[in-house]
Amino acid sequence: MPRAASEYCPRNTIADMSPLSSICSTGQPAMPETLRPPLPDWPNMRHLRLLEIAVREGSLTRAAQEVNISQPAASQAIAKLTRIFRAPLLERVGNSAVATEEGMIVTQRARRALMHLQDPSLCPRGRARQVSADLLERYASITQLRVMAQFALTGSFAATAQSVGQTEASVRRATKEVERIIGQPVLEGGQRNRVLSAAGTIVATRASLALREIDLAHAELRERRGVFDSRLVIGALPLARTQIVPRAIVRLLKKYPAATLEVLDGSYEFLLQRLRLGACDVIVGALREDATEQDLSESRLFTDSLRVVARAGHPLAGQKVTGEQLAEFPWILPRRDAPARRAFELLAQRHGLASGQLGHVETGSLVVLRGVLLASDALALMSPNQISYEIEQGLIVPLNIALQAAEREIGLTELQGNMPGRLHSDFLEIVAQEACNLSNPSLHSETQCTENLSARSFSNFTNAIQNL
Repeated sequence: MPRAASEYCPRNTIADMSPLSSICSTGQPAMPETLRPPLPDWPNMRHLRLLEIAVREGSLTRAAQEVNISQPAASQAIAKLTRIFRAPLLERVGNSAVATEEGMIVTQRARRALMHLQDPSLCPRGRARQVSADLLERYASITQLRVMAQFALTGSFAATAQSVGQTEASVRRATKEVERIIGQPVLEGGQRNRVLSAAGTIVATRASLALREIDLAHAELRERRGVFDSRLVIGALPLARTQIVPRAIVRLLKKYPAATLEVLDGSYEFLLQRLRLGACDVIVGALREDATEQDLSESRLFTDSLRVVARAGHPLAGQKVTGEQLAEFPWILPRRDAPARRAFELLAQRHGLASGQLGHVETGSLVVLRGVLLASDALALMSPNQISYEIEQGLIVPLNIALQAAEREIGLTELQGNMPGRLHSDFLEIVAQEACNLSNPSLHSETQCTENLSARSFSNFTNAIQNL
């Protein structure tokens, strides 16, 4: 049943006080909680800042003074946020403004969103960095932030205009306005080939993460009302695509049948870009040993062993293979940036494979790899877990050769300080269980792996809260 509008505005909430009492007393029908608007009503960032200050200071009056607006305007801003988030956000306790439970959810996400928008590297020439770090927070409109975030994903004015519901002329104007705010160009290149500049990339990244926090606020509020219809975007690297992620998705959908799970496949660089833009929640797959970026958090799940594999009936199948024999056949290689490629390069150095005159194929596609393996005498270095079905069916066989240092770490890559919602957290736990089942089916190993992940998630959550 749809909730009555009065349920979102109980007595003693800020929205119930003069001059805003009419907002709740008019009895506007609330939208059924099972319906999600395709284009949400985005809040004004200045209003979110007002809410954050009011909760921090315990006073809407002081918050209005700091934001430099009148008391009636401040009350109207809180009322608008109340309508947007469909929940009471502030209540009066004595002479203080105190966040409701729903208000605290929105405030925490608003605080994180505002922090994302601060970056001293966007300081215009001639301005003090400490003064200019919050230029986006103070002066950029929600439309301008959405335009920058979408342009980073689409790379097109036309596609961006369609995504944000604006004309192409409005989108171009928004980018010009952002340039005036930060005093730096956000686009570069020719008129027909405009791309983000270095400053534009920073703005787009900051905007994307801030908007993601707002979306997560909506999701948490719906979860609080028992509606688990959020979207989780999973970046899946090759090994994770075959067993871990599919099995985790099946289990998660049994628990949350209304959820939307989107799986992105592609190169690590592509998925990492999406992760940093807030368009991907987590990457599952091989970890990068050289991933030292401070904005990333990696969590190991298990160590995966690599084997040399070939089609059934291959000349080397069913016998003990020497390193010299490996040089007699062409190879299917992982992408140059993949950890498995580094393992192959060590194998090549040890057995002189690099000196061979035979050609090779480079691909990250399991479909292509399987097709070439089955139709030729090519060899590949890969995880048996990645082709378990083909091995079970007798189509592909691991060769009998001992390998050294042919391992890679499988795990999760997230943004540092990430504060996942319930759907996200449950997915991480299920992925940990599936990873343990894959690497070691014993109950002890599964429990230990899940506990390790839970401890890591709690640590990340604690760090995120401490940074608020």
